[in-house]
Amino acid sequence: MLALLTALALTLAGQSNALVANAAGSDHFVDCSAGTNGSGTQASPWNSLAPVNSMQFGPGERVLFKAGTTCVGQLTPSGSGVAGSPAVMTSYGTGAMPIIDGNGVVGAVIKLLNVQQWQLSGLEVHNAAASPAFRTGVLVENSSGTTLSGISITNMTIRDISGWSGGWYSSNAGIAIQTDQSASVSTWNDITIADNTFDHVDRIAIAVTPEGNARGTGKTTNVRILNNNIRYSGGDDILVVNGDGALIDGNDAAYGGVKATTGCPPAGNICNTAAASIWVAGSNDTTIQNNSVACTINKQDGQAFDVDWGNHNTTIQYNYSRNNSGGFLLMMQQIGAELPSDGTVVRYNVSEDDTNTAGCPITSNFNRANNVFDFPGAIPNQSGSAAPLPDIYNNTIYISSGRATSVVGTRSGNSQPGSYMFRNNLVLNFGSKGYLQTTGSVFANNLLYGPRNNNEPTAGTIYLSPQLVGPLQSATQASGGAVAYQPRESSPALGAGVTIPSNGGRDIAGNLIAAVPSIGAYEKATTNLVRNGSFDSGALTPWTLSGAGSSLTASTRVNGTSAVQTGNSNSGVENIVSGLTPSTTYLLSAWVKVGVAGEQLAIGVKNYGGAETYSKSTDSAWALNTVAFTTGSTSTSATIYCYKNNGSGPGYCDDFSIVKLTNPANLVVNGGFETGSRTPWGLSSAIPVSVTASAAHSGSFGLATGSANSGVQQTISGLQPGTTYVLTGWLHAVAGEQIALGVKTFGAAESYQQVTGATYGPAALAFTTGTTNTQATVYCYKNAGSGAGACDDITLTAVG
Repeated sequence: MLALLTALALTLAGQSNALVANAAGSDHFVDCSAGTNGSGTQASPWNSLAPVNSMQFGPGERVLFKAGTTCVGQLTPSGSGVAGSPAVMTSYGTGAMPIIDGNGVVGAVIKLLNVQQWQLSGLEVHNAAASPAFRTGVLVENSSGTTLSGISITNMTIRDISGWSGGWYSSNAGIAIQTDQSASVSTWNDITIADNTFDHVDRIAIAVTPEGNARGTGKTTNVRILNNNIRYSGGDDILVVNGDGALIDGNDAAYGGVKATTGCPPAGNICNTAAASIWVAGSNDTTIQNNSVACTINKQDGQAFDVDWGNHNTTIQYNYSRNNSGGFLLMMQQIGAELPSDGTVVRYNVSEDDTNTAGCPITSNFNRANNVFDFPGAIPNQSGSAAPLPDIYNNTIYISSGRATSVVGTRSGNSQPGSYMFRNNLVLNFGSKGYLQTTGSVFANNLLYGPRNNNEPTAGTIYLSPQLVGPLQSATQASGGAVAYQPRESSPALGAGVTIPSNGGRDIAGNLIAAVPSIGAYEKATTNLVRNGSFDSGALTPWTLSGAGSSLTASTRVNGTSAVQTGNSNSGVENIVSGLTPSTTYLLSAWVKVGVAGEQLAIGVKNYGGAETYSKSTDSAWALNTVAFTTGSTSTSATIYCYKNNGSGPGYCDDFSIVKLTNPANLVVNGGFETGSRTPWGLSSAIPVSVTASAAHSGSFGLATGSANSGVQQTISGLQPGTTYVLTGWLHAVAGEQIALGVKTFGAAESYQQVTGATYGPAALAFTTGTTNTQATVYCYKNAGSGAGACDDITLTAVG
């Protein structure tokens, strides 16, 4: 036996491609910009991927790539760590993430095969090519026939992966966790994919699937897909197949979907151009929560979420979905021999104008059925779970005017076999279609607002204005975000729901659910001190005229049934607001527009113990305007107004509100650029900007952008999770061009407000941080044009 072992050892030693084992806990450095290949120390780093691919890594060993460098090729390290002492792949030094660039190679740029206990972080992965092929950014594959565990992929950037948009998921992905289910059943346990950025990945950003189309029997356990930012995927965004207990939480996905009718790999390969943003198949006990999905564009499906074949007890809660071409949710019927899904619970979500992509960067021109909740076949019902019927409750759903979108629908006809439950939902349906007809479905305590539909539920239904904070989105108006769907204190939705056991205990904002719940995604009211601020009472009272010529109008409004229309000049309305607290900062906001572009309309506040202050707008499209003010030491009231000074056309105001600022301090550093430099603002692109007196809106300085693809951004830390903030600023472009103030990476979809023209104008938007997010990136950016833009007086404040 000793002789045989000796001979075997000599044989292995003579192989030129033998892997080299390393000392436990050692570090290995790679600098692909180095002129010569070193020994792998920091002082003498390797200068290519080849030495890394020849190593057999063990517990605690790290391979570190130098920041600001690019390595070209495929990375295929071997070996495993152990629990508590994983193998690590990350970066060192300061500067931009090191890039691993496949340079168009077919296959995975980084591949881990039959290894476990690995941590990957701090790297950027590219693999762009002129034509598609089977390409994946990071592929972690298990074909060992056993359960492997402990894979963590965090803080990576995966971009420009030129895969097949209709190809198999884990073969065309940003990050893929794959198991072999055909020859032998292999599974994964303990997978974390978190805080990564994906940009233009074809087909899918994150896939946890078996290989090929094998559905298999092995379940991958303890999968956590958290807080990833995903943009412009070529198909889907997140998929888990054969999962058990997966958590998909806090992800922000937008603008995904197959944009063309082609994208199939060569004949003989799987091709499926149907895609949804976040979905599961063959999985048990999946939780999908706190995600934001916007503008998914796809020929087939195209929903924000999809409960596909064979799922048991899927919970979809606390998500915000807007403008997805296929709607909010697809629930597939039984497919072949697979069991139908059961135990699907959909609660405390906001669906905003889903199926309407008119305001998206890419719009859908596909002819399709339009349903917020889409049952393409028989409704999947199965006994043996806590909720055998699909249970849709306490959601807020908005459908804009003119849309032929069903709240619950199918792709053919008006009925399907099976039943579902629809309770405590707040539906603002200004479209023309209604609800899927079934036998035995349960409807209770829904609030329906908008034109009546012949097939809407009637049991326990409330037909009243929900009196929401607003503004609600339209095709020509930017989204107000999920916070727009909070009820006001006078809303009839409050405390009007039916009690539902095991309801999760909180609403979309984290508020505890009362014994008698409210209707919709929000349990509690948002305090608005302005009486009749939405002008929907049918009268101006308690507003009074300031000058002559102002009246209510039903034809031009942001939300509800009415707005106020001023006269052409020296005309407006005002309102005395009581119940304010002395020495307290408040934010006055309203949606405004002018009838003639370039004329001025102001909202303002006076008689509050300080100098009158106001904000003007010259925009002929609805825009949110804000004014912050601090009451005097003895003041408990203020007079607010909407006023048009002069001109040839009217002005319009709607949805006034006053809310207390819990922390009126400006969280933006150097928001007025009064230091004379842009620090700590970073550049949004390589196009330079300047801080100059000529760009000042107030004070001594402002920021001048370049003429196109130019701007600045600043990441604000120390924010509170689940908290609403207001971002304001003053901007201008040049005549006929636009510049934007916006916010991103805060736990929901990027949001921005544009200012048009050469005159400084206000921009303002409200956003709510995700339940685990403590920072946001704010920016001023000029996207296109021929002249420079400017921005100044940028503020970020928390709203109480």
